[in-house]
Amino acid sequence: MNLTKSPLAFLLFTCFLLTNSGSFASDTVGNSFNVAGQMGLMKFVIIPTEKQNDVEFHRKIVKKICVQGKTCFLNFFTNSKNAPENLPLDDRILAEPTLMYKYSPKHRNEIEDWSCRLKLPIKSCF
Repeated sequence: MNLTKSPLAFLLFTCFLLTNSGSFASDTVGNSFNVAGQMGLMKFVIIPTEKQNDVEFHRKIVKKICVQGKTCFLNFFTNSKNAPENLPLDDRILAEPTLMYKYSPKHRNEIEDWSCRLKLPIKSCF
């Protein structure tokens, strides 16, 4: 083995790990959601039906998609009917909303509007 190539290989491998470390981190959200599309600032997120009542799951996706300090609008849906997941969203998906998330740094507020169909113990829903 040539010693001059070994440190270079080690350096390249280390750089690869550093730049891709986020991909290898343990992540309970993983790729179990799909951003079906975007219209302006609004992104449409499809999540697994079994996670529809999981508030923390939704919040982890928000943290994964939204850039801190930037305007972020997300509409979450499930897709129990296996409709095509692209824009415009199929009516079968639109009938299964879970969360409308809005963050505006200009107004300094974060709003989570949950769907009433989830029957979560919250004061207001849509």
